Amino acid sequence: MKIALIINPVSGHGKSLALLPKVVKWCQAQSVEFKLYSTSRPGDGASIARSARFDGFGRIVVLGGDGTINEVGQAIVGSKVIMGVLPGGSGNDFFKMLGRHEKLEQALRTAFTGNPAAIDVGLVNGRSFFNAVGIGFDACVAARAAQQKRFSGFWNYLLSVFQVWRTFKPLGIEIELDQLKLSQPITLVCVGNGRSTGGGFYLTPTAKLNDNLLDVCIIKGLPKRQIFSYLPRALKGTHIRLEGVRLYRSRRIVIRSKDFFPIHVDGEIGPENINKLEITMDSRKLQVAVEEAFNEA
Repeated sequence: MKIALIINPVSGHGKSLALLPKVVKWCQAQSVEFKLYSTSRPGDGASIARSARFDGFGRIVVLGGDGTINEVGQAIVGSKVIMGVLPGGSGNDFFKMLGRHEKLEQALRTAFTGNPAAIDVGLVNGRSFFNAVGIGFDACVAARAAQQKRFSGFWNYLLSVFQVWRTFKPLGIEIELDQLKLSQPITLVCVGNGRSTGGGFYLTPTAKLNDNLLDVCIIKGLPKRQIFSYLPRALKGTHIRLEGVRLYRSRRIVIRSKDFFPIHVDGEIGPENINKLEITMDSRKLQVAVEEAFNEA
């Protein structure tokens, strides 16, 4: 099988580039051959993966973050091409869902030689996503984190939390699920195919990548003084026990607001001037290399 390796050299503030020599060394030791491609601008991941797919590559390994994974996934969703994932980003939230990956060697073996699992795919206003979509506080933090240059990963996200908190106000929304309609002010809504977002906040802690459902975490509009008592609990997923936090499962979610709101899609900031989202399950799947312990993760 022909293997392509797509690296985003700026992912994780250079983390992916630092990992590349270890990847090359392991592949040489295991006699694994691949062709290396590098992105240089937004959208390159999709165009490179699309070309690789039509050139007959059966496996595309991504060395980058959730944004690069999203781009590559856009190009190969619904095909037989297998995606391998290496932890080259800041948060690596999608990567965490694919197995335990206690050592880099284990992650390399899975990415380059692991068996695939058919992963659910979500659609938000027609665009594919694979891990999570967020609005409200979550999306404001993602937007601020994207602007930070000093830190990466969890610490970048945490610093952004403090910065957003100072001026944040709850957003009034209407939300429609499969069997429920709500109208209320919210601090955030996270629609998760995966469990983790923001580099380790388990907002949808019971989500599974292959259950044909999306998990929806709604946190009611909180006074500013309460936000910091809720977010630390999200690091372990225990926030769902707190008052005003609700967790649902649905195949279709519609969110409306009188005001425009920020949105992140797999950690990347979405288009501005949005006041309606329609999120559904795609009938297509994404083939992703996973560990044997995938269903236990």
